Amino acid sequence: MTAKDLRRYLFADYDKLVRPVKDPNTGIVVETSITPLTIAELDAVNKILVMDSLMMMKWKDDYLTWEPKEFNNITVLSIPHSEVWKPDMSIYTATSDDSVFPTSNTQALIYSNGTVMWVPTFTIKSYCPRRKQKDLSSYDCSIRIGSWTYSGNRVDIQVATPQVDLSSFQDIHPKWKLMSATMNRKSGHYYWCVEEYPEIILDLSMKSRVL
Repeated sequence: MTAKDLRRYLFADYDKLVRPVKDPNTGIVVETSITPLTIAELDAVNKILVMDSLMMMKWKDDYLTWEPKEFNNITVLSIPHSEVWKPDMSIYTATSDDSVFPTSNTQALIYSNGTVMWVPTFTIKSYCPRRKQKDLSSYDCSIRIGSWTYSGNRVDIQVATPQVDLSSFQDIHPKWKLMSATMNRKSGHYYWCVEEYPEIILDLSMKSRVL
């Protein structure tokens, strides 16, 4: 059996528009992490940050599982992300034209146990108001990201690790230097619904190069 046979087996009756759980009362846990790549722009006057990044998302899909021994010991399959269900992640603090999480041409990886991992590149263009600071040579702000429609009992967004990986960050912005970045999770209610909605908070701390 080949990878082509495996694709046919997995997607013969697959519906990417429906949450991939066999028990509708079961939630999907989505592990997330953000890897900043470079600061493209920080407009301190208008409080807008533009930052190129990667975002890792990982979850279990009940309908994308197989026995490797039945498919020539294939344990992982790389496919276009557009073929599978994905959490509808959005940047809550985005500027008006950039609230919906952008698509990417990157592939998604599917593992035989049903784990799906997708790591798209994207550009964060977000309102990032400075937190109360007396020292204007520093700029600390937060970006909020979460599901646009799913409450926490249906899609539970979790932080893979609080400490953000900065090993791939390109420190090239002429005015601002990224000093640290952390991720945290919080959950809250909105006035129009009773369910809790989880979100991840990306806290950024930057320092001015101009003294």
